[in-house]
Amino acid sequence: MAFQDFEPIFAEPKVEWKSHTSSSLLPFLFHAYAPHSSHIVIHVTDFHSDTWEANLSVSLLEDIRDIIGIGGSWSEFADYFVNSLKSEDLKLVLEANSNSDGVSSAKLIAQKSKGMPLITIPLTKLVDSGASEAVSNLSLSLFKAFKSIKCSLVDGQQRSHQLTNVMAAEKVQYTN
Repeated sequence: MAFQDFEPIFAEPKVEWKSHTSSSLLPFLFHAYAPHSSHIVIHVTDFHSDTWEANLSVSLLEDIRDIIGIGGSWSEFADYFVNSLKSEDLKLVLEANSNSDGVSSAKLIAQKSKGMPLITIPLTKLVDSGASEAVSNLSLSLFKAFKSIKCSLVDGQQRSHQLTNVMAAEKVQYTN
């Protein structure tokens, strides 16, 4: 329905603590994909101890649309949502656990550009096999994206080389 042509998104969100803390953090990687045309799954992980997830159905996204007040068609909102996730200003906001060194909650804040509505996406912490599966899925998807880009680059280089050869042959033909 809404996300049949959704291309996976990978990013490194800017990490912020909700309350001031001196704890240092590992970098996080963000991955959004559509396993079905009716919802988007988001994973955010540091590949170490913190992995988070959001499952966003079309109905939940419609609720988000109503909350932030974006009018227009559904496809316009879907484009706004995707472009917000791709923004350089994507933030991961963490809240420290008051009785340990860990993180108690996390949310993504996405905004297409300054002055535009913010999209806040609460995240659920994954543990054990759920976290391992999310990290595995992210890693495999990232590798597939890398292979696809590599193949596109190689194809482009081959076409460029062929075009260079054709141009050289035509140049020789015109000079004779």
